Amino acid sequence: MRPSIVPAILLALAAGTASAQSGTPPKLEPVPDTDTPITVTPRAERGTSTTVRREGGRIAEETVQAGGSTYTVKPANPNSTQLPGDAGGPQVRGPQWTVMEFDIAKKQKQRSADAAAAAAADNAAEVPPPPPMPPVTE
Repeated sequence: MRPSIVPAILLALAAGTASAQSGTPPKLEPVPDTDTPITVTPRAERGTSTTVRREGGRIAEETVQAGGSTYTVKPANPNSTQLPGDAGGPQVRGPQWTVMEFDIAKKQKQRSADAAAAAAADNAAEVPPPPPMPPVTE
């Protein structure tokens, strides 16, 4: 025998004897039966709304709001006269997911409101305290 085959045979024999020793399954405990019914509440309906923008009778873009995500689908080449499958024809264009929208007008309103509140606080701090009360005489 070759010396490299001997360790492989010894490992195979050791694995066989190890599986023969653990022939009995472990003891399992029964799960207690409960009478409480399982109730499943359906999630609130997440409506899907689509907005289609057309230019000259052709769909220029379609915006889909489904659940918490929004994406826009646009045709690959709306001005092409070639058909799909032609060489150089329109290819498939993937959706554009809306990740974040910026509301600059809201930020400007917030800044002006913060500035007005800070100015009011500064004006309140500059007002002198009222004069002391005169003594009461009876």
